[in-house]
Amino acid sequence: MGQGYVADTDALAIRVGELRAVAGEVEGACSALEIAGCDLGPGELNAAVAEVVGQWRDNLVAMTDKINTIAGNVSSACANYATLEQQGADAMRALAEGKVVESQLDVLRGAAAVVLARQRVGG
Repeated sequence: MGQGYVADTDALAIRVGELRAVAGEVEGACSALEIAGCDLGPGELNAAVAEVVGQWRDNLVAMTDKINTIAGNVSSACANYATLEQQGADAMRALAEGKVVESQLDVLRGAAAVVLARQRVGG
């Protein structure tokens, strides 16, 4: 596109993949803490780790939901950009074809005018 803005849909898709990778890393950290949280020793340490893991897990669910929403929006945006690009190409093609047809008709009209003029002069 010459004017306006350009959407780098590939870069958008990459960012969504990166967000999903971060969510996966947080999921792994939660799982590791859950496993280790059972065996941290006496006292309140186990409960504190369980509380942190619970908060992370809750936040992870919310973050994953947001990432999935973003992914859906990016997919829709990419589809919309592709549709707009195709519509623009189709409009330009129709305009170009119309110009070619019109220019050919102008040639034929001119030739017909010459033939009619000659017939009037000769007839």
